[in-house]
Amino acid sequence: MEGKKRYNPSEDTYFDRPYIDVEEWRERPLPHYYVHGGFEGTEKEGNEVRFCLYFPKKEAYEGRFYQYLSPAPEDEHESEHLTGEDDKISFCLTHGAYYVVSNQGGFILNDGERLYRSSAATAMYSRKVAERLYGYAHRPYGYVFGGSGGSFKTLSCVEMTEGIWDGSVPYVLANPMATPNVFAPRMKAVRLLGEEGLKKVTAAMEPGGSGDIYEGLTGPQRQALTEATKMGFPKRAWFCHPFMGDGALMVLAPNIYQIFPGYFTDFWTKEGYEGADQESSEAKARVQFVTTAAELIERSRPEKTEEFTSVDNSWQNTMTGNQDTPDIRMKELPPEDAYLFHCRLRVVSGAAAGKEAPVESVSDGVIRVSSAFDGHNHGDALAGLAAGDQIMIDNSDYLAMQNFHRHQVPDASYQVYDQFRDAQGNPVWAQLPFLLSPMIAQGGGGSVPTGDFRGKMIAVCSLLDESACPWHGDWYRARVRENPQIDEEESFRLYYNDNCIHDDRAGYLDDPQHQVDYLGVLHQALLDVAAWCEKGIAPAPTTAYTFEDGQILVPEHAAERGGLQPVVHALADGKRAVTVKAGEPVTFTAEVEVPAHGGSVTRVAWDYECTNDWSEETAFDRKENGGASAVSTHVFTKPGVYYPVVKVQSSRTGNTEDIFVQCRNLDRVKVEVEQTK
Repeated sequence: MEGKKRYNPSEDTYFDRPYIDVEEWRERPLPHYYVHGGFEGTEKEGNEVRFCLYFPKKEAYEGRFYQYLSPAPEDEHESEHLTGEDDKISFCLTHGAYYVVSNQGGFILNDGERLYRSSAATAMYSRKVAERLYGYAHRPYGYVFGGSGGSFKTLSCVEMTEGIWDGSVPYVLANPMATPNVFAPRMKAVRLLGEEGLKKVTAAMEPGGSGDIYEGLTGPQRQALTEATKMGFPKRAWFCHPFMGDGALMVLAPNIYQIFPGYFTDFWTKEGYEGADQESSEAKARVQFVTTAAELIERSRPEKTEEFTSVDNSWQNTMTGNQDTPDIRMKELPPEDAYLFHCRLRVVSGAAAGKEAPVESVSDGVIRVSSAFDGHNHGDALAGLAAGDQIMIDNSDYLAMQNFHRHQVPDASYQVYDQFRDAQGNPVWAQLPFLLSPMIAQGGGGSVPTGDFRGKMIAVCSLLDESACPWHGDWYRARVRENPQIDEEESFRLYYNDNCIHDDRAGYLDDPQHQVDYLGVLHQALLDVAAWCEKGIAPAPTTAYTFEDGQILVPEHAAERGGLQPVVHALADGKRAVTVKAGEPVTFTAEVEVPAHGGSVTRVAWDYECTNDWSEETAFDRKENGGASAVSTHVFTKPGVYYPVVKVQSSRTGNTEDIFVQCRNLDRVKVEVEQTK
């Protein structure tokens, strides 16, 4: 580690021609001075390095900037449509900082170093602009942050450079073995559990449930769920199954076709691969259905309705191709129970014979072809296909991808892979020639994370993260602890947040009944890392947790757990689950605890009947230690099973004036309402 050469943008002539093409005063979202520019001579594959800078009024400036790195390189204007708590520009303007964002050099395959080089050059040049605008010589403190794939980029920035950024806040961390391995076991479990099995697992973890996620499952279902759990999928996160999809599992398939083309045939033919076993679930689920293209249907191009800027979906901006590929109506239909999710379409006969493309959907006998990560299927991917040609729907590759993680077993520092080793420590399954996932990490950020960073760092992770397993944060912390040049206490913190998933949006929650956002903690971490670097004020200690068999576990109470997030314990008539008659009043209590550095409770609100409306606040009594107690009543008039949800928040200052630092949590109870006789 001592001999590692770190990147210095001042020595890189590639970025020695910065320019500004727009600078003006703007009133929205808040008054600020806007600067747009780029670097001449940096165009590659049609992408020039460009940036946007947003400066607060001089009297509000405290000599710092925050720089955001999205998971996938996006347009430098990406933050301008955000509102409310999601509004990164307003957060910076109201907290003494100017905001820095670039396109990170654009989306270019196989040039990961361009990502941190572009970010570093932008950070360095922004300091020159700040000096000019504010009229005095100074070096603004700099802090870089990003989540998911953006955590790769953030880690590369502070591991591969020195003197650019003073601190960093990577969040919902990925690690070098994350992609595509986090998605594979969860999708195998989804396939085998099916809708009914997933409902059983989710119900087991609800208030009043057994707590046993394996209850009522078949042997194959239990095996798949055990594997996913040991790989780190949180037991309580299966409520995500209706909306989580398969993440980037098939996004990376084109790379694997190029690097390991034999994998998709070996999987079905060679010993040591699941598909070669005719009794395996893969062999039984395999579909290679041949039919006839009865009709080609011109597809309309839908208008873009959402800007992809969250850590959950920004990678979708990289999906290109198939703008002109028609939908295909099948003459003969596959069996109703055929497993066709993310299968592939292959043309068997006619002028387009041999062409193939990924399938987005199969609905009502119509196939829609999807876009591709690498753009290889631009235009009409199946040009030449005509009605009457034979086509094949084939799910073989997708089934093989659901087991990819078994054939990429890394070193012992990745404990979750121990389930795939025998008593001698050797892999049980056939192994591919080398590990692909670290190469993906390299391409996604410019380097493979090692824990050898510079500056100070606060990492933020979610306990119910369905796409970046919670143990990823612990893995990085372990690498930091192994580094003799870094004093963990002086340089690193890791905060875990309960009832938070992967996505970083506050304005939109996939499942408000089970989920709160973590933006309040993220923003407070950004403020705390600045206070740490600028004033020597140490932040709250790392969250107390244990790592057991793939799962991250935290203490029940805030005093022992620590971190920044409040903890709430809710009861209905004094119980976690209660049965009442319709028309009977139910007494609800909420005991809110705030950790030592968390400030005090600012809000308590109940949703009793799944309305997704927490606008009506519940009165609470604040305690001297910052916690609170709240008592309320509700009458259920209709029979049924209800899961009332209380949501709480706290802030360092104990007020709600600053919307950006409200740290949230929730708790659920069960009320079964019977008909009055």
